Amino acid sequence: MYPDGLRRPRLKAHLVVRVVAPDKVFLLSETGHHLVRGEAAAAIAPLLDGRRTVPEIAAAVASEVSLPECLFALAKFHRFGHVVDGAPEADVRRTAAWDARGIDPGAASVALRVAEAGLIAVGDVDLSGPRDALVASGVRVGAEHGDITIVVTDDYLNPRLGDFGDRPWLLAKPVGDEIWLGPFFRPGVTGCWYCLRERLSGNRPVARYLNHTDPGPLRTSVAALPHTTGVAAHLIAGAAVTALTTGGLPALEGVLVSYDLVGLTSERHPLIRQPHCPSCGDPALLRPCPRVRLVSRPAQSRDGGYRVEAPEATFRRLEKHVDRLLGAVTSLRQLSDVDLAPSYVAGHNFALNTNNIDGLRRTLRGQSGGKGRTDVQARVSAVCEAIERYCGVWSPGRQTTVGSYAELGPQKAVAVEDLLLFSADQYANRQSFNREGAGRLHHVPEPYHHARPIEWTSAWSLTHDRERLLPAAFTWFGHPELTAYPFCIADSNGNAAGNTLEEAILQGFCELVERDSVALWWYNHVRRPAVDLGSLRSQYVDALRSYYADLGRELWMLDLTTDLGVPAFAAVSRRTDHPVEDVLVAFGAHLDPRTAALRALTELNQFLPAVATREADGGTRYLEDDPSTLDWWHTTRVAAQPWLLPDPDAAPVSVDMTELSGDLAEQVRRCVDLAANAGLEVIVCDQTRPDIELHVVKVVVPGMRHFWRRVAPGRLYDVPVRLGWIDKPVAEGDLNPVSVFF
Repeated sequence: MYPDGLRRPRLKAHLVVRVVAPDKVFLLSETGHHLVRGEAAAAIAPLLDGRRTVPEIAAAVASEVSLPECLFALAKFHRFGHVVDGAPEADVRRTAAWDARGIDPGAASVALRVAEAGLIAVGDVDLSGPRDALVASGVRVGAEHGDITIVVTDDYLNPRLGDFGDRPWLLAKPVGDEIWLGPFFRPGVTGCWYCLRERLSGNRPVARYLNHTDPGPLRTSVAALPHTTGVAAHLIAGAAVTALTTGGLPALEGVLVSYDLVGLTSERHPLIRQPHCPSCGDPALLRPCPRVRLVSRPAQSRDGGYRVEAPEATFRRLEKHVDRLLGAVTSLRQLSDVDLAPSYVAGHNFALNTNNIDGLRRTLRGQSGGKGRTDVQARVSAVCEAIERYCGVWSPGRQTTVGSYAELGPQKAVAVEDLLLFSADQYANRQSFNREGAGRLHHVPEPYHHARPIEWTSAWSLTHDRERLLPAAFTWFGHPELTAYPFCIADSNGNAAGNTLEEAILQGFCELVERDSVALWWYNHVRRPAVDLGSLRSQYVDALRSYYADLGRELWMLDLTTDLGVPAFAAVSRRTDHPVEDVLVAFGAHLDPRTAALRALTELNQFLPAVATREADGGTRYLEDDPSTLDWWHTTRVAAQPWLLPDPDAAPVSVDMTELSGDLAEQVRRCVDLAANAGLEVIVCDQTRPDIELHVVKVVVPGMRHFWRRVAPGRLYDVPVRLGWIDKPVAEGDLNPVSVFF
């Protein structure tokens, strides 16, 4: 018996054979080469043409090699996939094409002769090109649903495409300067069209906005030239031929391939199956139990915090979600490639229910920043923040409770005013305040009336181990309730992502501490002691200080730690080589003071590219157009704002090494205890989505201050006095008139 029944072996037709020595044979193809060694291999290679039987080949080389050596060489060629059985067809090019695909040419001919393709148009598309290409490839085009169903459209969001989910089918867009092929949908294996629609529509914010005013079709794929439609038609035919001859289409299974016919480039866009999809999944997965149980998980101290895995592993896991068409993260772009200060910016799928130009502008400009000591840390930081925003967007499948605060009561629900912390004066003067251009960050909404029913989201109090209700419009970005009753503002304060739930909760709580500490310092104009950067004993920090000095900038750090006892710092930098100081401020907080300090410094690095470019006259060419930010950079002088400088009467604070538990759950419990000692409750809303391999939460601590302008009575006035930072509370009208602008 010869290898696998070979009778008339031939080398595959797409291989070029060159015997370069008595014991060396090269087999070349378009995609590479193979070197086969051995005198027997070199002897039989020219004879493997499919016209000779194995005995005839053995007889032809009998004077050079023995029969066992001949059979062994033949088995080697076969084992490596270089030979098949039977003579080639008359059309060598056709044979070579099938051989390169690993398909028997005869079997392919039979499969195409008996197969039938269904071809369906959805939208304004001409089927004649794809039909002609299929026929030219030997495929019969018959009923709508043949052995393969091909749906051709000019708009992947056409709602009629939702009708084809009960069988495998191929989707294609043959019009436009960018043509699309795929995905090939397989029920139960890949995501469905509804999974595709969720991601694709979320990455089209302008179309979503325009549909609010004109719900008619919005066709942008209208370009067509004979060569573009011809390319598309034959790509469709090629995919159909592969599916019909092999029984599958792995290259397009759950994948959309885009072809830019102007730039002559292509991209692959993976379709992520939505486990909670109402069509192919279980919508109940979007309604997890609100209870939060902390699980002990060992973590290592890494730059930027305690993590259960290295950033490289996290990035590999999440990279598939970065895609301009079907990604939860639409882009990942490097802002700075400076070794000491790498930074990235990521676009996010931020599908808000936006029906006004200002909201659309915020959506289009929405970016997530990434920072870190290394390039991969900065990349992971940007991607995770973008996913955090994506998971925080309202989805209609979320479960809520409807009722008024008066009905639910303070034991069940959290009062809106305890979350927003606007003062009575801010509410009373909200219209003039908003009209005068306070900006979206400091926009004052309508006051909430306790008797009015609203939607509430279930969350969990880690302090009291029971369910708590948060206003859904506060908890989720883009909640539709705000369209009719804008009583609330959803922001990212306390939103965080992590490899585990505990990791995410710790990050979210530390962000709340950071913002609260900044507000108490900023709005009260408090002088705070310097942080001794030398006490970090870090070569990275020493090199960073030198780098800033080379840029003509000073760099210092202030201690903002409050009654919570969680180290919080502000990193500050200004130009010293120009009258315009371009003052930068950045912050960090963490149970570990070293981590807090490094967070503040790496966040400062994240802002640096915006002011790093110089004009010919030495002025700054700003990479930012926000009026509030530009006004700060143009006008702020630290001599006139001494609260930005270290308190000259206070000794510098040393950053001592802190031994923290390697158990993230234990660290979270410590945060809850610290908050409880200050009379504060820690509440967690789990926003993790089934389609993302990352835990996302919103951590809420009623009463803690945002660093945006929220000046109701409470910690903003009481804590600085209690800590001895100032002698008496500052009146609301005397607070820092400059609001935090980021």
